[in-house]
Amino acid sequence: MKKIGGSLFLKMLAFVVVCILVPIFAISTLCAIDAYESGMYRRAVTYNESNICRDFINENLAQIREYIYWEDIAGLDEHKYYTEHSNFAFVIRDNNKKVVYSTLREGFELVVKDYPAKEVTEEGKTVAEYTIDGYISKIISDRHEGYKEYSRYYFYKQHKTDFFYYMAFSFVISAVLCIYLISFAGIDEKGELDLKGINAVDYDILMGLSFGGTVGLCALLLHVWNYQYDDIYKLAFLMIIIAGITAIIMIAVMSTAAHLKTKKWWHHTFIWQCFDVFGRFFRWVMSNIGIGWKLALCVFGYSLVILFLGMLAVDNWNGIFFFLFALMIITGAVCVAIWFGSQLKKIKRGGEAIANGDFDYSINSAELWPMLRMHAYNLNCAAKGMSKAVDDRMKSERFKTELITNVSHDLKTPLTSIVSYVDLLKKENIENENAKEYIEVIDRQSAKLKKLTEDLVEASKVSSGALAVNKELLNIGELVNQSVGEFSEKLEAAEITPVVNLPEEEIFVNTDGRLLWRVFDNLIQNIIKYAQPGTRAYFDLSEAEEAAVLTIRNISKEPLNMTAEALMERFVRGDASRGGEGNGLGLSIAKSLTELCGGTFELTLDGDLYKVTIKIPKTETEEN
Repeated sequence: MKKIGGSLFLKMLAFVVVCILVPIFAISTLCAIDAYESGMYRRAVTYNESNICRDFINENLAQIREYIYWEDIAGLDEHKYYTEHSNFAFVIRDNNKKVVYSTLREGFELVVKDYPAKEVTEEGKTVAEYTIDGYISKIISDRHEGYKEYSRYYFYKQHKTDFFYYMAFSFVISAVLCIYLISFAGIDEKGELDLKGINAVDYDILMGLSFGGTVGLCALLLHVWNYQYDDIYKLAFLMIIIAGITAIIMIAVMSTAAHLKTKKWWHHTFIWQCFDVFGRFFRWVMSNIGIGWKLALCVFGYSLVILFLGMLAVDNWNGIFFFLFALMIITGAVCVAIWFGSQLKKIKRGGEAIANGDFDYSINSAELWPMLRMHAYNLNCAAKGMSKAVDDRMKSERFKTELITNVSHDLKTPLTSIVSYVDLLKKENIENENAKEYIEVIDRQSAKLKKLTEDLVEASKVSSGALAVNKELLNIGELVNQSVGEFSEKLEAAEITPVVNLPEEEIFVNTDGRLLWRVFDNLIQNIIKYAQPGTRAYFDLSEAEEAAVLTIRNISKEPLNMTAEALMERFVRGDASRGGEGNGLGLSIAKSLTELCGGTFELTLDGDLYKVTIKIPKTETEEN
């Protein structure tokens, strides 16, 4: 769904449709409002009854009244109001209702009666010296003045109900498409979040440009609305401007939605980047100067603030002496801070040396201030104690390793003899069934003891670092397939079904294939011994963070009532009764061998789910 929704073509198509439908909705709404105010939704309204006609008549009557007020009525003959040039006619009467001027002819209908023209004051009362009656032609000529208003009336009359259909249709489709565009804003064709194109522009800069563009187009919209264009051109201009405003607002909203999905939208702003550059520069400066200079800068900055506030409070010559005195104090405080910082630097250097394993390092506490001398003494004592503890631990580890090695070698010689003689006894013709059974028990137990001895020797070699590591370029997917295939018969006998999931592209690692094979060998042997029969064992290989990740999962036949850390210890087995095969060294050896190969080994237990994760740094290509 995300891949389909993230299609660039579908989003561009939806964006264009929205930019077309929103102006239609806006213009339809304006036309519906204008038609309502013009009285078009009253029942059986005619043109003469409409507010459009009445407004046209009143506008012309107002011009005539203005002319009469400043000029003479006789001058109207030279005015623009000629019968043959207008669908409008008028009659001027005096206060005695006598006609003093008229353009009325046959075929006109009265619309406005007794419109006051020129008012005078008589006996303290204001009366109209002239009144005007306004008429409209019953047959509107398209060549005369007034046809434009009639065309607007006729257009509203034909489409007054269609406006609501246009509004509903454009609103619903636009709303659906806007939800789609916002939902998939920033999603690429792979279904992943990717800020590219217009979203790659810094968010605050984009918002500023969007605000400026919207304000500019709104100003242009008001200019076109108030300008006396022809209705067709005015409508076209309005739709184009509204489409532009819609496009800018949609870009801003979609960009906002895309940046919010990152959950760190402020990281994509120019202001944040400026602060980030300043912060990195400040951290670089602070990390490359000594602790004394850091203290000095802090003291100097704090002192400057106090000095500035003090200077604001003093406005006479005393301020100069105050400034000089304060400057001396600040200089002394900075010197003390540098000296104190040099003392701390010695302690810091000693702590770093001890942390890096140099337990013979000793801090010369005689040169330090009393308040820091005890701290240096404690660090020196801690270094000596840690050195003694490390020496004791190393001696203990060497002793255990030597003990395991010596005992293993001492067991190997008599064990070899036992195995050989048992093999000879099995070839003898022994008829006693009890003797045969005894030989089988000795053979089985001697094989188990031989395996334990070999694991002990291997564990001691791994612990002591005696194993040689020969790294080479290796296709880890191929090694996984070979390892599983090697144990296919034993897995089938244990009723375990292996499921191997490898990526399409080959993954190469630079490691020791022989040691990694032994890791896989130990893990698959564990599955054969301890997995629940009738289940599956999963081998999933993938890439993550420049590493090859192999995940092995299976279900244990015995309850795993212990932690993963405890199970990784030597001689610890998953079956608490220790009634099955194994000696508890497999996982410990596998972890040590993985670390020798340059990887990490992690064991996770979730109920009876047994999961091992091996990560080994990968190499990009076979040539590399």
